[in-house]
Amino acid sequence: MTEIQNQKKKLKVGVFFGGKSAEKEVSLATGRYVLNLLDSSKYEAIPLYMSYSGLIWKLPPKLVLQNTTKDVEEKLEAAAQHIRFEELPEIIDFAFIALLGKFGEDGAVQGVLELVKIPYSGSGILSSAVCMHKGVHKRFLRANGITVAEDIPLYRADYGRTRTNESIIEEINNRFGFPVIVKPVAEGSSIGVSSVRSSDKLAAALEEAFKWDDELLIEEFITGQEFMCVIVGGEEPVAMLPSEVEFAGDIFTYENKYMPGQAVYHTPIRAPQDKIKEIQDIAVKVYRMLNIQGYGRVDGFLKNKETVYISEPHTGTIMVPSSYVFQQASLQDIPIKAKGGIKGKGGAKFNPRTFISTIIDLGMAVHADKVGVY
Repeated sequence: MTEIQNQKKKLKVGVFFGGKSAEKEVSLATGRYVLNLLDSSKYEAIPLYMSYSGLIWKLPPKLVLQNTTKDVEEKLEAAAQHIRFEELPEIIDFAFIALLGKFGEDGAVQGVLELVKIPYSGSGILSSAVCMHKGVHKRFLRANGITVAEDIPLYRADYGRTRTNESIIEEINNRFGFPVIVKPVAEGSSIGVSSVRSSDKLAAALEEAFKWDDELLIEEFITGQEFMCVIVGGEEPVAMLPSEVEFAGDIFTYENKYMPGQAVYHTPIRAPQDKIKEIQDIAVKVYRMLNIQGYGRVDGFLKNKETVYISEPHTGTIMVPSSYVFQQASLQDIPIKAKGGIKGKGGAKFNPRTFISTIIDLGMAVHADKVGVY
C-alpha cells in the first residue's frame, strides 16, 4: 500500500479551539495538546481555530504554536485559510471540540455540526446547553434527589428595580446567611465568581458577575474537599477515581486553575473508600440523568468527609499535560468490552493518546448515525 493510499484511510479530525468565550486561552492550550495527541497512524489532524468573531480558520503549524489567541488573531488574514461552516464536510470527517465555555460547550457549535452532519466529540445540543447553565442543571439535579447548594437566582432586568440590594441581603439572611458565592450562570473556569463574606461586599460581587451574564446565582457557601470526577463511556459509563484539588483561598479561581504552582491535585480524593465509591456512583447518575455522552466531568464537594454536594456537571474539560483528567485516566483500566467504542486489553490503562482516541471512537458511535440532536 502506498503512503497516499494509507493517508486516504485516515479519519480527518478537525480540532476546534480558540473561540469567543472568556476561556479562549485555555482552549488554545487544550487544542494544541489534543493535536499533539492524535495518533498519526489513524488520524489526519486538522487545526481549526474559531476567531473572536466566530469565524473558522484552518491554521498552518506556525499559528498553532502561537502563545496567545491575540497572537493568532493578528496573523489570521495573512497566514490562515478561512473556512465556511458549509465547507467543513469537504475538509473533515470528525470534529474534536476543544472549545471551552460559551459557544463551545453550550450547544452552539454542536448545533452547527449537526446542521452540516459532522459527528463530533462529547455531548449533543440539549445536554451541552443544560450542563452549561448552572441554574437549569441545578433544578434537574435537585428534583432528582442530588444534593446541591441552596441558591437565589437574580436577573439583571430585576436588579435595582423589583430586587434591591437590601431585599437580596434580607433574603440571604433568611435563607442561608453569609458567606455566599456569587457566580454567572453560564461561564466556566470561575470567571466572574466571587466569595462574599459580608453584606457590604455583595453589590460589588453582583456587578462583577453581571459583566459576564444577564443572570446569576447567589449560593450558600459550602466548605469541604473540592473534587472533579471524569466519566467516560456511552451506555455503560465509567467513573474514574475523583481528584481533590488543594488551593489557597475561598474559591478555586482562574489563577489557581491555570497558573503553575497555584494548586495541588490528589488522585484519588483523600477520603474513605466508601466515599470515593459514592462520589463515582453519583457522578455516573448525574452523567446519565443529563444525557452526557462520550465523556464528561462532574464537580462537587465532600463536606466533613460525609456529605457529597454536586456543584457542576461539564460536557467538556481542559486537556493539557498537567491536567488531572490524565491523572485519572492513567489509573483507570480500559474496559475489555463496553458499548460505545471503548476497547481495551485486560489490565491496560488509559494514557493521554488512548484517551483521546477513545473520545473520538465514542463520538463516532454517538453522533455518526443518530436521529435527532440530543
